[in-house]
Amino acid sequence: MALETERPNLPIAENESAALWSLPETLREFVDSGDEETVVEILTLYQDDSAGRLRDLNQALAAGDRETVRKQAHTLKGASLQVGAHRMSALCRDLELLANHAPLPQLVDLACRAWECYDQTCRMLPRENWT
Repeated sequence: MALETERPNLPIAENESAALWSLPETLREFVDSGDEETVVEILTLYQDDSAGRLRDLNQALAAGDRETVRKQAHTLKGASLQVGAHRMSALCRDLELLANHAPLPQLVDLACRAWECYDQTCRMLPRENWT
């Protein structure tokens, strides 16, 4: 039995090894066609939506609502993958997989790491000047 302070034994590679952020090909096509504004809008929406979802996830953790934690993590995982936030997506995948059975302190640790990753990712996201 794992101690509550141990990191989960995850079926995926260490999420810290995933790239923090890289522009996915689907968004690169907009940039290459001169439509950087659409990419900036998508990335801004991602940031705004993700911040709200992370707050909701924290509230669910505080309430012990594991199903909401799982659902928010699932949505964050997909949204992060769509914009190229690979490490964030991996952390949210871990959180989603563990939400229903891991000790709450372990989930809180993962949520804190997701917030830190979100903050680091947002600092990397370009807002203009793609050239």
